[in-house]
Amino acid sequence: MSVVGPGTKLVFCEGKPDSLDAALLNELVTKANVLIVPAGGKQGLRAFIDGYLARYGNTPPQFIAFRDRDFDVRPSDIPALQALPGSKPVFASHCSCVESYLLEPEILHMYWLERSQDPDGRRGETPPVAEIAQWMEESAREIRDYQAVRWALAALKPGPRWPEVRTTWTEGSGHLPDSLAMDQCTENALALVTQYGDQTAGVNERALRERVEQFARQFESDSFWQQRLYRVWFHGKDLCKAMQRQRPNDISLRHFFQWAAKEADLLAHPDLKQLADKLN
Repeated sequence: MSVVGPGTKLVFCEGKPDSLDAALLNELVTKANVLIVPAGGKQGLRAFIDGYLARYGNTPPQFIAFRDRDFDVRPSDIPALQALPGSKPVFASHCSCVESYLLEPEILHMYWLERSQDPDGRRGETPPVAEIAQWMEESAREIRDYQAVRWALAALKPGPRWPEVRTTWTEGSGHLPDSLAMDQCTENALALVTQYGDQTAGVNERALRERVEQFARQFESDSFWQQRLYRVWFHGKDLCKAMQRQRPNDISLRHFFQWAAKEADLLAHPDLKQLADKLN
């Protein structure tokens, strides 16, 4: 059992102790009496919390939980933490995942410039911020249809008591399918719908196609791209993978995230500032 003294606050998060989630939370914590507790996958988060708190009997310490929003709930119109349904204080990120906060052209430029000074880590001339921003947007456009299909699948969940419809036929976020074309993504999604449809008639081909069309229109609008809303709606791990596909011989984005968690101005994001206030 971890030593928890009077006034200690527990902060449950996804992942392992060396995960990016824990690293980001550590940067937001300023008080010594806050203990970050990685809990593994999001599906078992609430059960993990119950089991962890049971060791304290009738006097559990104060706690909150923070997890990636993923595709479980649509982002709010303003950047704010999203309280998830239930009796526990579980909050989801405004962006899809913690990686999304760090995928900023200016931060990537800073990292690239630093690596370019290191003979062991040199990756050629550091591109200007505008070129990195273009790389990011082109990668986002490549996964646009795939993200629309993932959101359409997520929107098919019949209700809070039903298990979620799988939002991808790959190994998960950060593992892109071989084809990102809309027709192929839709066909793969239909296979998931057919499997789920054995449980409820509300999940069917017509419902899927209607939602795919809805999200495709949203993600094709000029305002969506002008406001760079793909940074909020598209999954950061998928965007990262698409960027690596485009430029496989450039900087390692995996190493970049660990560096950026320490160097980025996390409090510039209103929802992360809100989270920091809750942590401390």
